[in-house]
Amino acid sequence: MDFTDFDRRRIELYVAGLHGADHGQSARDVPRDTVICGSCETRSSIERRNVDRFPKGLGAVYSAYVRQAQALFSFVAPTSSFSVCAADNRSRFLNPTIVKSRLVADRNSQGVLLPLDRNRHWGELLHLSKFDRPFDQKDDRLVWRGATTGVFNRAGLSVDYSARYYVALQNHKNANIDIKYNKIVQLDECVPDIPIELIKAHHDPQGLSLAQQMASKFLLCLEGNDVATALKWMMASNSTVIMPTPTCETWFCEGELVPWEHYVPIDNDLSNIEDVYDWCLTNNIRCREIAQNGKRFISKFLSVWNEANIIREVINCYVNSSDIDVHFPLRDRVFQAGNCVGLQFRFARFLASTVLMRRGIGAF
Repeated sequence: MDFTDFDRRRIELYVAGLHGADHGQSARDVPRDTVICGSCETRSSIERRNVDRFPKGLGAVYSAYVRQAQALFSFVAPTSSFSVCAADNRSRFLNPTIVKSRLVADRNSQGVLLPLDRNRHWGELLHLSKFDRPFDQKDDRLVWRGATTGVFNRAGLSVDYSARYYVALQNHKNANIDIKYNKIVQLDECVPDIPIELIKAHHDPQGLSLAQQMASKFLLCLEGNDVATALKWMMASNSTVIMPTPTCETWFCEGELVPWEHYVPIDNDLSNIEDVYDWCLTNNIRCREIAQNGKRFISKFLSVWNEANIIREVINCYVNSSDIDVHFPLRDRVFQAGNCVGLQFRFARFLASTVLMRRGIGAF
């Protein structure tokens, strides 16, 4: 296949987890949400075999993760089996596992990247051209809206606070720096290392629509539980992305983004946000170029047959490296044959949506 150097780099990154974890390290925090299934196995069969881990069934993660992975595998290896992490992920694994995300600094974690939960992460590209406008026609504000996801309580963990934690500590005199939470979530699971009153003081329950955010030249992008969901549409817009160095990556290869080329870097604790904003105001031409570079970067992921061929390469590498093999009785195989047709139809929709996303981001 005629892959570009960047395509080959992508494949290398996606399957880097197959190189295995360091022998001196063990898997840590392996998610309960890991599911082993057949490529065309039915939902009822998967839930029956995994009832101990999912006593209430798979719920919404079935469609976003498991069935999405099955659709991709049904296109390449319909009789194979695989392990998939059906959740946001920063963990290591003992065996090769399909993941939506993993740590940039831990690429040998046995996690193999595929485009999972795609509608949530890429869906806004379908509507982008309806709301976007040229860079010079946008206002000068720096905006962000997002949920209180990520690390708000370190609780002895050897990890940094999420950048979103520091939003509650912001106290800007400049009204053009407009960053707030639009959803307060997950904090009932821990006592945040910050007064809840500060978080609520930075809460805007009305939020900002996609159109309202894209009316501004500068978009702050902050990671949550793993990657920032909004990063794809922000990169595809005519606005300039401002963000800390990515710590997680997905199919979008966030770890390959270059500061000052694809985005304007900012400290994780947001302590230099006013300096960064002032730089952007006085370097509009450079910011416009950075925004265009972001659009060029994301366009590399929107060639329909190229994506299909890269997916094929990744899955073949996974199947050839994994010893996962679920045996099914003949009765189950019969049901799987019918399910495979539906999965391959879903894969066809996956390809069609890629074409529409390319159209959705407009000219660049």
